[in-house]
Amino acid sequence: MNFADYKRFLEWYMGDDEFRERFDRAPAAALREAALSPETSVEFLQAIAAGCRSYNFRPVVERFPAELAELRGFAAALEEANPFTVRCRNACGGNARFEEWRERRRRANRAVLQPLYFDRSFNIAVAYELGVGCSGQCGFCCFDAPPLQENFRYTPENRELWRGVLALFCELLGDRAGAAALYWATDPFDNPDLEKFYRDFYELNQVWPPITTRWPLRDPERTRRFAGEGREHGQPGCRFSMTERGELRRFFRAFSAEEAMDWSLVLNNPESLNRYSASGRARQAEPEMPGRCQEDTTSCCLSGFLVNLCRRSIRLVSPCVPDEANPYGFHLWSEASFRDAAELERVLGGMQERFFPEGPEALPFLRLPPVWNLEISGGRAELTSRYLVRRFAVSPQEAALLERLKTGISRREFDREFGGELAFLGKTHGLLETLWKSGMLSEEEENWTGSISRW
Repeated sequence: MNFADYKRFLEWYMGDDEFRERFDRAPAAALREAALSPETSVEFLQAIAAGCRSYNFRPVVERFPAELAELRGFAAALEEANPFTVRCRNACGGNARFEEWRERRRRANRAVLQPLYFDRSFNIAVAYELGVGCSGQCGFCCFDAPPLQENFRYTPENRELWRGVLALFCELLGDRAGAAALYWATDPFDNPDLEKFYRDFYELNQVWPPITTRWPLRDPERTRRFAGEGREHGQPGCRFSMTERGELRRFFRAFSAEEAMDWSLVLNNPESLNRYSASGRARQAEPEMPGRCQEDTTSCCLSGFLVNLCRRSIRLVSPCVPDEANPYGFHLWSEASFRDAAELERVLGGMQERFFPEGPEALPFLRLPPVWNLEISGGRAELTSRYLVRRFAVSPQEAALLERLKTGISRREFDREFGGELAFLGKTHGLLETLWKSGMLSEEEENWTGSISRW
């Protein structure tokens, strides 16, 4: 299979309605007109096209296992060769409590986010905004970024702050600090000094994060230089957002299928078959574009810290299903400001003590998240969410505790009804520990126990 041309075929078909119509009518002619030679059967491409239209690829799985195995093998080899992907998924973090918190967030989200969507997401630990606002102003922006207001330039003072912040996260998070992005509600190509910040990041973390930008065509040579420098440092991947069909066609003319083989196109133009997460501006516009938003998905891939260098602010966030309380698809746990790396270290120490407790005994209030439905019968408990089912054998006391957890129980009530500290040492503790490690106890509460300290 010619993977470069197969990928370009998918981009044409998903993103360009006129190509889609031509291919559906006369596939061989459409491929010739687009100068594509995927080197696979037209029947396979037609099955893939049908899956793209219906979002149902089961017929492809059943009819073309060999072709899919070849594609999976190629994709797996690319992932294993990418140091950033390996860092995101396999890094040994330097802070056990932070790592355990991230794992609880991941497991909690498996109950409410679409499994395929969530399993494919990178799970970064830090995102750095090197500016305020974004020049793209896309109508579907998941974070509803304001217009570009300011860039964090690479001045001597800013360089000192930047490198100090990077060094701090390296010290506190270990290898996990490399699982990061240098953008969020910003477009990285808005910053004229972006490449200098990337080089510092690589020097301290020995990994080059991928990029997502609205502007690969603003300066194609800058795009090539940036992508080339990334490849030199082990990062072949770039993500480019297409917001107009004409822009997609210009991209195809500017960059060949072979040159763009390692790059991802996020097909956000109106003619695309792509769907948005129902967050930010897409959430606001959803009534005007029925069928374009995909339920139970989020654009947030960050379980950790969001740092804005211009504002010198930090937020602790994690993915969630977008709703009225969390319209951008992430839960905001805490936010603070800092003057320098030393003050940031004190802020992070406080967040650790407040939000990364070592066990359920530190929670002032015990409650099952409302996404879980509980049924108890014959010594068995079944907890069901939209995407998961968990079953337990329970004693009468454990069954009583689960019933209380449905509405919530304070620490004082727990002490009175279930033996307090003694319960944490007995079988009841085993049930709580299981729920805790599975992300099935709500942690979105105020008044944590513990005091501020260094990590």
